[in-house]
Amino acid sequence: MRRSFGWLGVIAWLGLGCGGGGGGSSCMPSADLSGTWSGPVSGDDLARGNPGTVSAAITQNSCSLGGTWAFSFGDALLDKQLEITGNVPQTAAVQMDLKQCTGAAGSCGSVAPCDYRVTGTLVSPTEISGTYTTAENCSFSESGSFDITLRARLTPTPATTPTALPLPTVTRTP
Repeated sequence: MRRSFGWLGVIAWLGLGCGGGGGGSSCMPSADLSGTWSGPVSGDDLARGNPGTVSAAITQNSCSLGGTWAFSFGDALLDKQLEITGNVPQTAAVQMDLKQCTGAAGSCGSVAPCDYRVTGTLVSPTEISGTYTTAENCSFSESGSFDITLRARLTPTPATTPTALPLPTVTRTP
């Protein structure tokens, strides 16, 4: 019996070292999701048949995802701007949490307490297909499905490298 508990402890310790927690864990992303993505929304239960699209600008920094996710429907009252948070996928499974932006002009300076969950599959390095649903702290229920494709990679702005300018030569005359 003691041996079993010893092995369980070793397995738990190894799990922490492989991304199960702890500040020093590293991740092994299965793909680079950074970029602009867009595609159709289908079956949104609030849009009730209004065609819609998703436009997302996903950023990937080490093991974290960020960026914005926007729903656009034929009725502007259904449009939403959301902030993305989550972890980079380590398999073909993609999961993100979304919070609705409530700042001025839809900015993400502040967000609503209602969470959306995105669960998808990385069909290829340039396609994510999945579903979304409201999760916690929501006064309404919304769900639907999407199929988005990569439109462009986000490229970081290169930092300017300072260049040394030649110093002027000073000649002294006696």
